[in-house]
Amino acid sequence: MMWDGVFNLTRWLAGIGLLGLAYHWGVKVQDPIDPVALLIGIFCFFAGVVMMWKPIFYVVTRPFMAFIDAIFFPGGPIEKPVLNLKLPAHYLDEARYEEALAEYRQILKHYPDEAEAYEKAIWLEAAVFKDAAAAKSLLKRAKRRHLVLDPAIVSLAETRNPE
Repeated sequence: MMWDGVFNLTRWLAGIGLLGLAYHWGVKVQDPIDPVALLIGIFCFFAGVVMMWKPIFYVVTRPFMAFIDAIFFPGGPIEKPVLNLKLPAHYLDEARYEEALAEYRQILKHYPDEAEAYEKAIWLEAAVFKDAAAAKSLLKRAKRRHLVLDPAIVSLAETRNPE
């Protein structure tokens, strides 16, 4: 960690030094035109740009990136992900139940009033994974939020006995 900082500082100092040498050899020494000094200046310039490429690229592209962000995110960065119920449904279609449950739990984390996510998560916990305690916990959370769930899902969660 410390060596990264030392390496970056060394790279900055070398890049600035090479750009300074490029200015000296390319401009100051050219009172009578000296092609060798000019070639040394060009070499130092390109070597300095290579050493300083990352910060130069950042400074040059920052206004463009701010412009792009203003177009696509006019109100600033989004606070929570966009609601997507198609991905976990796709996982269910492919019988990838663990991934579907993980997606439904992520949805419930950001959208706690989404009834469909509760229903599918309860069904997965009770019917697929046979985890009655987790299904009842999800049902309890949904009831605390006064959500209206499918009666079949409610009875599935309530009738399962912990094994």
